[in-house]
Amino acid sequence: MSQSNGYKAEGITRFMAEGRRIQEGDGSFTVTIPRSLAMEWDLEHGDDLLFTAEEGSTKATIHKPGSEGGFSVEVADD
Repeated sequence: MSQSNGYKAEGITRFMAEGRRIQEGDGSFTVTIPRSLAMEWDLEHGDDLLFTAEEGSTKATIHKPGSEGGFSVEVADD
């Protein structure tokens, strides 16, 4: 596949790091997914993405649909 600026014509080549601005509207926040990531994961309109993070952490993880055991994530009751 052809490469340009670190991206394949249809996804990610090597490593991707890209910032996104949070948008606000209709009582929610929206962050777009980089096209290269959507192409790499073959994402389509309506796909569900799982976001995980821990209290006090400075990072979150986005999981590809169907990965990390699907979407069964339990939170312990305190």
